[in-house]
Amino acid sequence: MYRKNWSKASLIELLEYIEQHHRRIKEKLLKLQTLIEQAAELQNDQHSNTFGSLQKFYPVFKTKMENHFAKEEQILIPYIRRMDESNRNPGTKFEFHTSSIKNPIGRIEYDHDRIENVMFDKLRTITNNYQLPPNAGNAFKALYDGLKDIETNMSEHINLESNILFPAAIELELQLIHKR
Repeated sequence: MYRKNWSKASLIELLEYIEQHHRRIKEKLLKLQTLIEQAAELQNDQHSNTFGSLQKFYPVFKTKMENHFAKEEQILIPYIRRMDESNRNPGTKFEFHTSSIKNPIGRIEYDHDRIENVMFDKLRTITNNYQLPPNAGNAFKALYDGLKDIETNMSEHINLESNILFPAAIELELQLIHKR
């Protein structure tokens, strides 16, 4: 996912990258939905249990992912942008919420935990750790490869936010509080 040393990047650069990453993952989620629909037409009775479970679960998974991105894009990212703007322009005064940025970060981290430890666990269970069923065709292979790719991307994405973005945002909030 990222080759750049993001710990040296500006917050704005990091936020822009994360937003781009959200867009790429949303596109992949949509493509996977199409692959599921195509595979549904090609499936045979031999794979019906696996595929039926995947057809039921994938829409829930996709919605949870999209809702998670919306929380970040509508709440957390704009707040961090405003903090950064206030920090770069000393004449502007940042208006703090009644609580710390740690609260929305905590909600996002809860989502991250559910995505990694519930949603992807369920996908791995349904797909037998992305092991193709015997005699699976190209549609199944593309689908499983796509699901693995989403999991890898989300793991890296969560790592970037948890280990670089969130600590930097908390530190910036502390700096702004001390400037008051």
